[in-house]
Amino acid sequence: MSEHGKPAVSPNSEERSTQNELLIDAAQYFTSSLSLDEVITRILDRALGVIEAADAGVLFIFDKRQGCLKPMACAGFLWDKMRHLALLPGESMTGITFQNKSPKIFESSNTVLRNTSSMSPSNKILYDQSLEPFRTTIGKHFKIQSVMCAPLLIKGECIGVMTIDNFTRSSFNENDLNLLITLSSLAAIALENARLYADEKGKKEQLEKLNAVIQSQNQQLSRINQTHDRLMKLLLSGRSTHEFGQAVFQTLENPIVVYDNLLSVLTQHLSSELTFDMHSPPFIAGLQTVIKKRSSIRIKADGRPYTPNSVMLFPIVAANEIFGVLTVIEGNRKLSDQDVVLAEQCCLVLALDLLQREAVYETEQRVKGEFLDELMSEKNIRTFRQQAKALGLSADDSFVFMVSEIESDTNWDHAAASKAAHRRFQQTIETELLSLNPYSLVIRRLNAFVIILSVSKELSDAIALQRSRSIAHKINHVLKQRHPGINCYIGIGRVCRNLDGFVQSYWDAKQCVSLSKSKKEINTVKDYVEMGAVQFILDQPKDALLQFAYGLLQPLLDCPPHKRTELLKALDAFILSGKRYKEAAAALKIHPNTLAYRIKRVEKILGCSIDQYSVFFDLQYAWQVLETLDLKNNLLENRE
Repeated sequence: MSEHGKPAVSPNSEERSTQNELLIDAAQYFTSSLSLDEVITRILDRALGVIEAADAGVLFIFDKRQGCLKPMACAGFLWDKMRHLALLPGESMTGITFQNKSPKIFESSNTVLRNTSSMSPSNKILYDQSLEPFRTTIGKHFKIQSVMCAPLLIKGECIGVMTIDNFTRSSFNENDLNLLITLSSLAAIALENARLYADEKGKKEQLEKLNAVIQSQNQQLSRINQTHDRLMKLLLSGRSTHEFGQAVFQTLENPIVVYDNLLSVLTQHLSSELTFDMHSPPFIAGLQTVIKKRSSIRIKADGRPYTPNSVMLFPIVAANEIFGVLTVIEGNRKLSDQDVVLAEQCCLVLALDLLQREAVYETEQRVKGEFLDELMSEKNIRTFRQQAKALGLSADDSFVFMVSEIESDTNWDHAAASKAAHRRFQQTIETELLSLNPYSLVIRRLNAFVIILSVSKELSDAIALQRSRSIAHKINHVLKQRHPGINCYIGIGRVCRNLDGFVQSYWDAKQCVSLSKSKKEINTVKDYVEMGAVQFILDQPKDALLQFAYGLLQPLLDCPPHKRTELLKALDAFILSGKRYKEAAAALKIHPNTLAYRIKRVEKILGCSIDQYSVFFDLQYAWQVLETLDLKNNLLENRE
């Protein structure tokens, strides 16, 4: 008796032969090189041919990620419908078999209907639709007679279910179920072998990919090392920034521009056919962003005629200080990830080069500053000749001191930018001096530059001063041209024929600058001769000068504010006009008689006559003191 209560039916010799043939075919199929899906489909087709009661079959595989059974192959059913089924464990006969891990025959139509009713609505619809070919062939008498299912077991774990349906006969028998169990075991082994093969194949592919990545990284590392070595050789050999730029251009194979931290071009290597607009607002904004955030960005091409290419901007940073921006215009090709790493490596070496140049510059300035300090303090004067020669000066010449003080409208947001700006100013001055007077020295003092010019002792003071003026005017012109937005004051001291005159020439130049600033004469050149008597004023202590000026004018200053301003303006116009009443009255837009009346009032208050030469001289001198010290306008405007 079978476990289902029916006597087992022994297959006759012909059936046994056919079943053995099926099993041999199945074993051969499962070990063949055909795809697993195709093998399973063939086995299902052969099973339907050997199992007399079988009309259709499905092999389900359990999907662990989704937690459901999914069809892997079918025979007889509409695959387009069947393949969308997703049966949960315990759902329908397949789900029950999966859950119980035991083969079973569902013998009657009622049993089949009762179990299929547990399907979800969506699965039920798809299952019914997959039966459409049988409904059409059999007609109105169509119904599922019986179903048998066998689990696919690997080491006690159920990985799927093979299900066979019967629509035309009474039921399956035990021989059919035993055959299905055998086929299911073969299928389970085939699936496990396929999984192991897939795992091994996946590992092999993963190893191949990993090997390819390692080779690529080795090539990238080799290229980076080669680039680093080449650039470091340039750095150690003291090559120019232009030569560095050429090397970066050859490495990245795209046009490049290197900017400093003030967005001035240090070097560029562009192709003649390039139409990229380096002055477009988006590009300038991108440069400013990189300077501020110190991170790389890409500016995409916007399709305009002058911005047809995308651009990569890389910060040039070292020692937590930004030195500039490397711009790579993707004109030849877009930068790969490897190119980006190379560009960053280029930026690192560029930063080291600029840092080294900055250190050399600061050292030079320190040495020059110490030289100037010793010169001004008149200490170690005997060593002057050696120091001067080391700094490029000839101690056998005469010298003229100039002071150039530069003010800028730009508010630099960090010290590095301010330092870079003044270095650029100094480079401009030194470059111009190199062509005008090779034997000269430029020393930075905060926002001012002390210039020592060597002049031949054979030149007279007048000619030496004339040549100095010409050089100063050319420097002033170049500074304004190359650095818009600056105010430049240049003062020129007297010619010093010996060491004793150095200090005086230096202070002459400083006083000229002070006078120009007090009068707000921007972008001017003034020498000590043009200062006239003012140089004697500037030589006196400020307190003594103020005591003299205010002491002389105090009676006027004690007048009520309105009357005081009126009289001081009258006196100012009278002094500036050289005691010419009509000219002074015209400047104030009043009648000459009115001016004459106000001057009389001034004389009465001061208790003196302006017609006296000594009185007028004292008033002129006091007025010049107030103007030189930038105090006159405050009095005339009645400001404290």
